Amino acid sequence: MGPIKAIVFDAFGTLFKFTRGGSARTIMKYITDLGIEVDEEAFLKEWKPFYVAHTVGYDTFMTEREIFTARNQMLYDRYSVDRDARADADELLSEASNRIAFPEVTSVLDELKNHYKVFIGSNTDDDVLESVMKKNNVSVGKIYTSENQRCYKPELRFYERIVADNDFLPEEFLFVGDTGNDDIIGPKTAGMKTAFVDREGAGTDCWQDYTIADLSELLTLLKK
Repeated sequence: MGPIKAIVFDAFGTLFKFTRGGSARTIMKYITDLGIEVDEEAFLKEWKPFYVAHTVGYDTFMTEREIFTARNQMLYDRYSVDRDARADADELLSEASNRIAFPEVTSVLDELKNHYKVFIGSNTDDDVLESVMKKNNVSVGKIYTSENQRCYKPELRFYERIVADNDFLPEEFLFVGDTGNDDIIGPKTAGMKTAFVDREGAGTDCWQDYTIADLSELLTLLKK
């Protein structure tokens, strides 16, 4: 591996455990608990595209809290549910703040910080990331979120702003994450090196430079 000077970690699914689809099922339960019938498959198919429509190719930037609120309101209007969409969005994001770090995270980050600049680059709101970091006693040099960058991964400007904010060349960054578009293809387009975290051993190929089973393998990889 060529000289790496800075490592950027994705947050959820990479540093912190993350269950996909949990938020959708929470909102769906609010609706079905009122005795309203919901087609689960159709509900879940609509849930993610709404988020994507507001984070990829959007006209006006919205924070995750604003997106969650708008999506909740759309669904509550459709099913004639009288609930506070903003309060429920706050609750979903509060649950995200309670996520637990993977077992190796703290020790790996502590070791890496002795030799590299270590950052986090995540599609999330500032307060959510700061809260989950505090809960898990995780600290890094800088955090780059969709909220403070006013754009979402995998937009090229997200990564370009990280480069511009630091005195390193793009190829001196290693972006580490578990999502193909956001953590591999996007950073590679910006000139960064990439490492895909394949905890399930799925063998996913996103044209990443390296594949690791967990973050502890970074310590060996970076010595090569």
